[in-house]
Amino acid sequence: MKILLSPSAFFGLLFLLSSCSDDFLLQRKEDRLLGAWEFERVWYAPNRGSRRNLSREYEGDVIEFFRNGTAFYNDASLNATFDGDWILDVERAWREGNDNEFFLDMYFYDFINREEFSFLTQATILNNNRMTLISNERAGSYEFRLKKLN
Repeated sequence: MKILLSPSAFFGLLFLLSSCSDDFLLQRKEDRLLGAWEFERVWYAPNRGSRRNLSREYEGDVIEFFRNGTAFYNDASLNATFDGDWILDVERAWREGNDNEFFLDMYFYDFINREEFSFLTQATILNNNRMTLISNERAGSYEFRLKKLN
């Protein structure tokens, strides 16, 4: 017995299968993200000018991610911990290689200055012990390299 699918049913099935695999990949990345991460290197590259090393400003800072979507940002220079939330998202890149792009957004509340601060990033590397995040802004981009604490 042959099963014939209309073109719309075929593309619907293809979308369903690809979204399931994206959900699986997203879950795996989230599992790797959980835990405490320390800033290892930070660079800022303005649109004009040379790249600057900002690692000293983040020295000793740690972000801890929890399964329920919450996080703590421990700022070593201020000796303060900020509560926050995170979300990891995946987008399919229909370019060369059909790779997926992962985006990690983090929002924290600064109780000292009574304002929020955020990191809106693309996670270019996220494995069991290393993470590289890129944050593009109007005037330039940041590159954050973090290592997982055991």
